[in-house]
Amino acid sequence: MPRSTNRNLPKSADLLVIKEELMSGRRIVVAASAGPRLSGRIGIVVGQGATATQVKVLLDGTKRFVTLHARYVDLLKTRS
Repeated sequence: MPRSTNRNLPKSADLLVIKEELMSGRRIVVAASAGPRLSGRIGIVVGQGATATQVKVLLDGTKRFVTLHARYVDLLKTRS
């Protein structure tokens, strides 16, 4: 049985392009698809994860970072 049956996920190349935008220090918001516990939380990228599609994120109000897949992280739009 395959690990994931969701065929609507972006291809690996698309995730790598997204990953390049997720540099350290960028403000992010966790996507709704991450689940009810994390969705909508705001934080900052602190580094790369163990794989090319993971990022370490320090969520506001927490002491430790969490590692999230790049598909669950959206850049926070800044006010201009």
